[in-house]
Amino acid sequence: MMRNAWRWLVCLACVVTGGTALAQRPPMMPPAFAGGIPGMVQMQAMAMQRHQVRTLLYREALEELRRNPQAADVPGCPPAAARTRTLCIRRPAAAAAAAGEAPAAGGAGEAASSSGMGEAIALSPTRRRLALLIGNNAYTQPIPALGTPISDVDRIAEVLSRRFGYETRVLHDAGKEEIIQALNAVADDAKPDDSVLLFYAGHGYLMEDTKMGFWIPVDGSTKTASNWISNTDISKLLQAIPARQVILVSDSCFSGSLTREQKLTAGYSAKSADVFRRRTVLAFSSGDEEPVSDEGKEGHSIFAWHLIRSLQAVGGNVLGFEIYRSVHDGVRKEYPQEPQYGGVVTAGHVSGGEYLFDTRRD
Repeated sequence: MMRNAWRWLVCLACVVTGGTALAQRPPMMPPAFAGGIPGMVQMQAMAMQRHQVRTLLYREALEELRRNPQAADVPGCPPAAARTRTLCIRRPAAAAAAAGEAPAAGGAGEAASSSGMGEAIALSPTRRRLALLIGNNAYTQPIPALGTPISDVDRIAEVLSRRFGYETRVLHDAGKEEIIQALNAVADDAKPDDSVLLFYAGHGYLMEDTKMGFWIPVDGSTKTASNWISNTDISKLLQAIPARQVILVSDSCFSGSLTREQKLTAGYSAKSADVFRRRTVLAFSSGDEEPVSDEGKEGHSIFAWHLIRSLQAVGGNVLGFEIYRSVHDGVRKEYPQEPQYGGVVTAGHVSGGEYLFDTRRD
């Protein structure tokens, strides 16, 4: 795995230097692997070297963002332009009504989780379960292609549909406009009693000086950030979704920046009465503010592999935090990245709310 990562790093270094012969520069050497097998420290060093090369690769786009921090921003849609062709972000008219405390729909009953993860929680059935999954493999050079996102989203969509009853839509190799339009469509389609899950797998970047994070779609460029998607806009897109329960799962480098508004830690425990009574907008990331691995097991990233396994283990219902904890512990044993879980307050998350994964469909 790490041998392939080093091959990728050297190839990218050639691109960044404009094809200059490596003989003209001090050779880039991989970190020493004691005993021949890379350990956590060596893998972490490799990941950081990869990020340093990528920073050089994106230098023109980053310089543009320093001159104009709004270079990637998408305007809000005018009130009268519900179906405009102009790229814009839906305004959260319905989401505002769902924000804050809302009465539980229907009669809440008790149901135990047979998965062994978490305690029994009060249930209030959602009307529909909607999932949008975006997997980006085929980037335009010099941005390197990725190996697992498409297989990740296809398999996760299958698990969500078969085991949890989600209506799924999957995008492969999506550009910025397609991603924005798809998220706007979720905002148009979702109702307050729905449960919405969003999943993004692809390149990401975090500006170290401003701490602003970005998704990089397949039409993203190293020359300009105009086709990048900022965390600011991601938050606005989440805010526009009127569903009371929304979770964004992001498997990309530096995706943990979305969770920092209200990080939930190992001591977190949601109260049963709060699960359906508060608007929940959560971010579940494959790592913190750090590079993450695109390599893993059985054709999936290390994060996606553990997520699939954890979802398959659910019987009955379980809180999102318990899924996060299962994935976190599995990933940490195998790779130096640390999944994160937190509320996106700017998108309307109310403290105490949670997301429920429920295999029951009645």
